[in-house]
Amino acid sequence: MGIEERLPNINFIKNLKKSKMANSQNDIDIYYAVGNANTKRQENEIAAIMKIRNESGWKLISTSTAVVDTKNQFSNLYLFWEKDI
Repeated sequence: MGIEERLPNINFIKNLKKSKMANSQNDIDIYYAVGNANTKRQENEIAAIMKIRNESGWKLISTSTAVVDTKNQFSNLYLFWEKDI
């Protein structure tokens, strides 16, 4: 017995994923040099980005950071967005 016979809903899930992907748009915001200095300013800027995106129908689906300067403790913040079209 194959996996599709044991899990009859698997085709439905596959089709749902394909359908959702075909009807959505993805985008990314990169916020540079997130560090320990000016945290309130950075929080306000990131909040403004999120507010603008949310008001435009975008949904935040993932975030990630990458250290770009260990000496000065700078990182990049990546915000991954999805929007139904």
